[in-house]
Order: sequence, then C-alpha cells, then structure tokens
Amino acid sequence: MIKLFRSQPPTSLDKASVATLTAEYIATGNSVWNRQSIKKFLLKYSNNKCAYCEENISTTSNYMEVEHFLPKVPYSHLVVEWNNLLPSCKRCNASKGTYDPAVHGVIINPADTYPQRHLYFSNLTLRYRDDVGERMIRACNLNSTDRLFLVRSELHAAMHHSLERTRSDMKAFLAGDTSFEKEQMIVRSVASMLKSAGHERPYAAFLATSLLSDPTYLWLRGELEKTGLWNKLDYLEQSAKSVELAP
Repeated sequence: MIKLFRSQPPTSLDKASVATLTAEYIATGNSVWNRQSIKKFLLKYSNNKCAYCEENISTTSNYMEVEHFLPKVPYSHLVVEWNNLLPSCKRCNASKGTYDPAVHGVIINPADTYPQRHLYFSNLTLRYRDDVGERMIRACNLNSTDRLFLVRSELHAAMHHSLERTRSDMKAFLAGDTSFEKEQMIVRSVASMLKSAGHERPYAAFLATSLLSDPTYLWLRGELEKTGLWNKLDYLEQSAKSVELAP
C-alpha cells in the first residue's frame, strides 16, 4: 500500500449529479457508482492499481471495483461522494466488505494517510506498527497466503536474480572490463530495478522495501558511487524511497 494523491472529482460528479445519483441509490439500490466516468478517474490517480494491495486492476482478468471506504450502509449519503471512493481489486473489496471504521476501528485510507506511519514489510510479510495497521491488514487480508505471499515470493526471486546478475557484471567491471557497454549494462540494470519500485508500478511498496534493504543492492550502490556512476540513478532511488515501507 502506498500514499495516493486524490485528484479532483470527474465532471460527472458535480454537486447536482451527486444529489441525483444519491437519491436514485436510496430509492432503488442501483449501483449508481458503477460508471465508466468514475472508474476512469479512480484508476488514473491510483496508476491503475488497487488502493490496498497495489495489484494492477486495469485488465479484464483483474477487474476493478469501486470501493466505499465508509460502507454504503449506513452511509448511503456518501455512495458517490468522491472522497469516499477508492479503486479496489475484487478480493480486497470483498475482504473489507462492510467494515465501518467508526464502529470496528480506524484503518488506513491511503488517499488521506501515509501507510508508512502504520505499516512496514519484513521479508514477505506486511507487519503493523500500531492498532491501525493491524486492523488494516486484517480488514483486507493483506497477507493472503494464496495470493499476495505468492506474488511477493515471485517478485523477490526475480529481483534477486537481477541483483546477482548485476553483481557479476560489476565485479567484472571492477576487475578491468571497463568498456562502455559493460558500464551501461550495469547502470541500465540498476535503473530497471529502481523503476520497478516506482510509485506507479504494481506492488511498489513491497519491491521498494525489498530492493533498498538488500545487501547486494547496497553493495552495488556503493561501488557505483565510487566509480562516479551513481548520480544518474539517485532520482530513481528517491522515488522508490517515497513508497518504501521500511521497519
């Protein structure tokens, strides 16, 4: 989970439209929020990711649902209130269900709160710093063994492979293979790993945390600094750090 920066509401949710749609929901129970104009704007400000688990939800197989942070019952007056809507994958939305922060305890709305204040990663596990983080993990089942643990394991394995390959290239570079091609291969590889942990990428918080704390990455960073090749990568690391959920 990363901090989201909520955009202005779509023009389809002007004051009059909100009143009309809300009245329709109260009268009929229709899913008045299930509109492409609303979904499009939600996906845009979340970079096509679930607000909770960061799964890509812009594809047909990963269907996006409009999630109501405060549940439709008893908050029927907020069913199309922009500040109450979040993009969610089907599984997180189903897990959270009718969870009411006012009744069951405060959880994280990533469009309002920095998750780093309440959550951190340790290996493949999302852990909590306080009661807010604990409730958040439970509400959306953010350590699901059949889904998120598997994804994190695969991502970590791929990253480890890239790091080991790049370390071998760096060792060859330090041993005398200082060709332009070898130099660029190393820089591009580290840049690619950092980009994969950028805020717009799926599972950015996990990837950023795993990468930035990895001993091989830290060694590579140190060697790149010594050889004067780090400067062009610093801005990418800063982007990754902004979403890192470090202990």
